[in-house]
Amino acid sequence: MYLFKNIFRFTRLESTNKKAKELVVSDNLQEGSIIICDEQYAGRGYSCNSWESQPGKNITATWLLSPSFLPVDKQFYITKILSLAVKETVAFFYNGHEPVTIKWPNDIYVSDKKIAGILVENNIAGNTIKECFAGIGLNINQVIFHSDAPNPASLKMLTGKGFEVEECVQTLSEKIEYFYNLLKAGETSKLDDLYSKNLYRIFKEARFESAGKNFIGEIQGTDPYGRLIVMLNQGEIKTFDFKEVAFIL
Repeated sequence: MYLFKNIFRFTRLESTNKKAKELVVSDNLQEGSIIICDEQYAGRGYSCNSWESQPGKNITATWLLSPSFLPVDKQFYITKILSLAVKETVAFFYNGHEPVTIKWPNDIYVSDKKIAGILVENNIAGNTIKECFAGIGLNINQVIFHSDAPNPASLKMLTGKGFEVEECVQTLSEKIEYFYNLLKAGETSKLDDLYSKNLYRIFKEARFESAGKNFIGEIQGTDPYGRLIVMLNQGEIKTFDFKEVAFIL
């Protein structure tokens, strides 16, 4: 394992992604660096949702990647590999009977409960992704949540036992590296297949909301740009971009 040896630890940060961006400028941060903190007081997830995390109980960290080999129009593959890495990490420690899935585009669910979120922010120059700031929040030992999030879960809530956060960070780093190397090797078909197979409620009837209207459909997968493909009850196929559609849980 060659990535993720360089770890920057902080007690309290506004957000690990923000700190990583600052360190890239000031310290010429190298690919594979991890910025991790005990308490992140302004963390956010996809679509600017806030991320609640009790200090010292969970993973709140950013992994720095430099996927300059990946064309900008293929950047959703970064979301795919990170989602798969977190999903596999949760499944490894959970080892339970409920399914661990990826709720499009990049939340990790155990059954109908959210255990992790991912925020990918890319620094793009021309057609090159110079840096990828992969922020991950993974609930490990927290059992009480005070935010209005409707369905939070943690490994401890699911298993009844506590975990060493550092061991979870190590395992997650190994999973990220594994899937990142698949992407570098051009194994995109394999990644497409794994991501689709592990989507939350894939090929199952679900309720959605889009443009203020509710409807029922079945997820068929995603297109090359990461947009969600849904088959409506009438058999019509519709494609939704980020923020255009939401599950009704």
